Amino acid sequence: MRESHGKKVSHWRFSIVLIFAILLVCLLVYWLIVAAAGITSNFTKNMNTIYLREMTNLTQANFKSGLSMRYSGLRMVAESVNIKDAENLEALERFIGDAEQNNDFEFMAFVDENGFYYSEDGKHPAASKLSFLAQLLDGEDELISYNETFLDNNMIVLGTRIKPINFADTKIIAIIAGFTADSIGQHLFLRSEDGQTNASIVTKDGSFIVYNTFFTDLPQGSNIISKFREYAAFDEGFSIENIENDFTSGKSGMVVFKADGIHMCMYYAPIEGTEWYMLMEVPYEVVDEMTEELSSHLNRNAITMMATVMLIILLIFCIYLINLRAHSKQLEAARRSAEKAQKAAEQASIAKSEFLSRMSHEIRTPMNGIIGMTEIARQNKDDPDKVDDSLKKVALSSKHLMLLINDVLDMSKIESGKIQLKNELFDLQLFLENIENIYSIQAEEKGIDFEISLSGNIDKFVGGDSLRLNQILTNLLSNAFKFTPEGGSITLGISEIKHKEDTVLLSFSVKDTGMGIKEENLDKIFEAFEQENVEVTHKYGGTGLGLSIVKRFLELMGGSISVSSAYGSGSEFVAQLPFFVTENSHMIEWKKGKSADSRIAEEKTYNFSGKHILLAEDNEINREIAVELLGSSTGAIIDEAEDGQIAVELFAKSETGHYDLILMDIQMPHMNGFEATRRIRTMERPDAATIPIFAMTANAFAEDEEKSRQAGMNAHLSKPLETSAVLAAINEVLKHN
Repeated sequence: MRESHGKKVSHWRFSIVLIFAILLVCLLVYWLIVAAAGITSNFTKNMNTIYLREMTNLTQANFKSGLSMRYSGLRMVAESVNIKDAENLEALERFIGDAEQNNDFEFMAFVDENGFYYSEDGKHPAASKLSFLAQLLDGEDELISYNETFLDNNMIVLGTRIKPINFADTKIIAIIAGFTADSIGQHLFLRSEDGQTNASIVTKDGSFIVYNTFFTDLPQGSNIISKFREYAAFDEGFSIENIENDFTSGKSGMVVFKADGIHMCMYYAPIEGTEWYMLMEVPYEVVDEMTEELSSHLNRNAITMMATVMLIILLIFCIYLINLRAHSKQLEAARRSAEKAQKAAEQASIAKSEFLSRMSHEIRTPMNGIIGMTEIARQNKDDPDKVDDSLKKVALSSKHLMLLINDVLDMSKIESGKIQLKNELFDLQLFLENIENIYSIQAEEKGIDFEISLSGNIDKFVGGDSLRLNQILTNLLSNAFKFTPEGGSITLGISEIKHKEDTVLLSFSVKDTGMGIKEENLDKIFEAFEQENVEVTHKYGGTGLGLSIVKRFLELMGGSISVSSAYGSGSEFVAQLPFFVTENSHMIEWKKGKSADSRIAEEKTYNFSGKHILLAEDNEINREIAVELLGSSTGAIIDEAEDGQIAVELFAKSETGHYDLILMDIQMPHMNGFEATRRIRTMERPDAATIPIFAMTANAFAEDEEKSRQAGMNAHLSKPLETSAVLAAINEVLKHN
């Protein structure tokens, strides 16, 4: 009996111990689940913080790179000031007005050593307008401020010291430029393409300077602190006081909050060299999606684990280790990705800085030739041969300078998406003969064997953009001639790859026996602002844009390019490009050297005696050039107008049919060329609608030509003017009048 009772007591004790053990294990399992979830959450939070911090650092690097380019642009403007631009206040105002327009500045001014600034509307004291005036005068460089009062209270002003410029009885020592906050935001990479990541800039008190934020339709002067107080509900562990304290002490940080039903993460960090903060906003789900997925997974597993205690412990341990390793790998991947992105941004910044340095050297070299040869010509006025030789070298330097400028403009148009392709039928045989004429002369001068070779039947007339094709082949051939020594050879080969009913795919191969390209450099030669190495830059010069322009043009036209090279023995670039063809297209009949007899074209002379031409041009030097080239050499009678208003008045006062042609500049004071043309076209006189009007302007883009046509102009001549082309265009019009 006692034994039975003892067994019952023992069994009861065992049951209690078992229940206690089960409860203890369940509590342990629960604790492990909570601990694992907490550790996972902390890892994810840390990863989220690092991810946002690196994105902010990358955006700040891009922002600083953009500001650096703006400062470099300001210095280049200052370096372009010549003696005439600084001879008096009126000349300086004109220069400043042109510089504002040409560089898209909202405001620009020079600052002298006495604390005055000079803008396009005159001289003013800068103390009441410019907060960092004292720092500029003390010699500090690259300054930036906000809410300056030059135009409005939303103006960002950059300032930098420059090489002193003598002006009147003082020296100009600095240059400043103003931009709207929206302009800074659009050009300094503050918004992602997917629209989910936004970067804003605020002052330390929270006032927006540039905003790309979830708070839409913000009025000028809005404050992020005020918006948080009014709309935001912060997650546990975050508060508005944290943000204010960090802003005051100059610290970085992160907050998580909800506003208008949107769950957001925001990282903030001070911008070095300013009193501003950069805010990086990302939807919470973008950076926290893995956390939500993990929490759901753990909750499902917890129910199963409670059913089989020991197995649950094992499963939790395994899941914990797996997730911990996965999170560690993801964290490491995120860190590497951020480091890679930061390194790419730094390399891009370095590449652009090196490009600006190369451009400064490349532009100064032909400019030095132009200035030097001009001075030599002036010093040898009595030696016609010396003057003629100097002028020829001035022309060569000018053409080289134009090639550099055109490369930069082409790349700018490509990156801004303003390239407009034509799709017109043209004579490919005549096109290739022109190429042969140009480069055969260069080949003879350098002692290089140059040949154009056609393989198979090639259509004589093809449809496409002949201008862009010319730029592609010119860049490739110019590179070949640059890197091929005397005694070498260059071949331009054209062959048909594929022919359908109305399209043909042609291959253009440029093969040379030059220095070649090292294999490790083949991948970067098509990148913008890049060259093979420093030695190539120093020895051969160039902007590093040529091959990048070729690649971009080919991609826009539906083509491609490849390169093969053996270092020390030459390279071959192969461009493939589609064209449309007609049913009745003839085949090219090509013989080597067939156009050699026509390489040197005779310079045509024109006789415009008795013809009256009205020239509207505000620049005195350009008027003098036009009068000399058009009047003295052709016998035409030139009437000059200093702006569009005077041109309209001269035409209105003249008798019907008095003028045979009007040459009209576009950018002029009082009335621009577009408005002047429209005024003339609407006059009630017989010749108002029929008189030829040519735009003669430095605005050389396709959209500028379209504006000229819409204003009523008959032709668009781009500066710098090519005399033979201008005279030919004028002759074509005047011979029908």
